Amino acid sequence: MVFYLRGKISNIYNEKIIIEVNNIGYGVYVTHPEHFQIGETQQVYMYEHIHEDDRYLVGFLTLEEKKMFLLLISVNGLGPKTALSILRNTTVEDLYNAILSNNIPFLKKLPNVGNKCAEQIILDLKNKIAKKKNNKNAYNDVVNALIELGYKKKVINEVLSTINEPDANSEEVLKIALLKLGNKNG
Repeated sequence: MVFYLRGKISNIYNEKIIIEVNNIGYGVYVTHPEHFQIGETQQVYMYEHIHEDDRYLVGFLTLEEKKMFLLLISVNGLGPKTALSILRNTTVEDLYNAILSNNIPFLKKLPNVGNKCAEQIILDLKNKIAKKKNNKNAYNDVVNALIELGYKKKVINEVLSTINEPDANSEEVLKIALLKLGNKNG
């Protein structure tokens, strides 16, 4: 599986870019082709769709957008092309907020999303997104606490990158980080 491609943008179409990597041009569907410029070297995070006789690449400028795309295509009955059109017409943050607040009217304004689809998106994704948001806040709180304790940001980031506790609260993550920092210094 291709995680990302880094190459020169050689062409831009309505919904697609061509990214040249080692003299091979890859056609990649993107949410916002206007964010790319011909001749510019870019790193594009990839998703490869393979289904029976349908195969194509989808690219994203940020990991956050790719993660939202992957969440969307995990929704029962929602495919990659619908997920792409949703992301073309809103921001990741607005989508997170709409899902967390059960904002069906907002979701229904997005292309190819009717009432049933909006309800399914909320049903399938609300708990997943709430956990991720809470966990992200927990890690931010820990960074701030460790800075106040005098640790350098570089050391904090190194230690936090080794902790993967998706359901942990700030206090639990802080305890783990302090243990690891203690072992590192001791």
